[in-house]
Amino acid sequence: MVVEPESLCWLTGRMVKARDGVTWAEEFARFPALLAVVRDDGSGLGKGVKLERARRRAAGLPELDDSLDVFHTLREGGRALRTTWGAAARALERADAAQKDFDRRGRQGRSCQGHGAPLNRLWRQAERAWDQATAAETAWKQAKSAFEFFTPEGRLNGRTQAEAVIAAAWPHLGGATWAKTRRLLLRRESFTFLDQVHERLAGLGLDPAVLSALLDLEGLRRQPWRLSAATRAWALVRTAQLTKACPDWRDEAGRVRAVLRGAWRASSLVECVNSVARMQQARHRKMSQELLDLKRLYWNLRRFRTGRRKDQTPYGLLGVKLPDLSFWEFLKLTPEELREKLSAMEDTP
Repeated sequence: MVVEPESLCWLTGRMVKARDGVTWAEEFARFPALLAVVRDDGSGLGKGVKLERARRRAAGLPELDDSLDVFHTLREGGRALRTTWGAAARALERADAAQKDFDRRGRQGRSCQGHGAPLNRLWRQAERAWDQATAAETAWKQAKSAFEFFTPEGRLNGRTQAEAVIAAAWPHLGGATWAKTRRLLLRRESFTFLDQVHERLAGLGLDPAVLSALLDLEGLRRQPWRLSAATRAWALVRTAQLTKACPDWRDEAGRVRAVLRGAWRASSLVECVNSVARMQQARHRKMSQELLDLKRLYWNLRRFRTGRRKDQTPYGLLGVKLPDLSFWEFLKLTPEELREKLSAMEDTP
């Protein structure tokens, strides 16, 4: 399944025997204008991207940006943290139960000899597990900030800064529970989106001082918890500097926001569409390719009801010119009638 993130257009959905690298490479080859991919860490999908990048490199074609999905990394980290806290809570429960048994023996006048050392050992284990969980929670919170566009201080994030944050959090995310999350955090593709942001901001051609001020204001807008009397005064100063240096700075701020909005970090959009397809699949005993194509057509012709895409269709947002018809009206057209309507639209100035 391939989804274009800006329009949410469901580009392709095929039922295949194997989701291996060759199959994905064939799928990517169908999109010669494709510039970037945001994906999960599936082995077949990853191999497909490598094959496609190698093919383009050999043919002298533009490089394909490969971004590892942030959604799955954060989900795996959240699972690991819950597991870590669960182990700490169970260790504390065991120590508490042993303490109650020890106290009960004392009240009943029974000998406690031989029970004190195991009890102390359980409490030490509980304290150690609790300290590890606390340190892991702090480190994971720090690691998550590496996947934001702006640092907690409000500065534009970058690959070097993000990797330094991960390196600082790394020692506290140990053990088998965090193994998968650690592998994802070390993948270079995890921070491709930050490289894209810096490259596209440089392509705006703005004066460095103006760009810095615009990013400072945008960072404050995206992090409202940083608002205070001092930051408000600082924002007024930056606004005055922009007004003096660039009279149309509000338009430039819109361009900066467009760059940040266009740097996609997660393939959760695919997961959303996939969840719709699976819900529909549950209603049928068997999902055929024809039925899947029909559902894809319905999705791409339906109008969004809410959000910034309201009253627009995925096909329309993608720039595909089609007759203004509903899904059912579209299906009633014969191939000749559809061809005639499309031809008439091309002839219309």
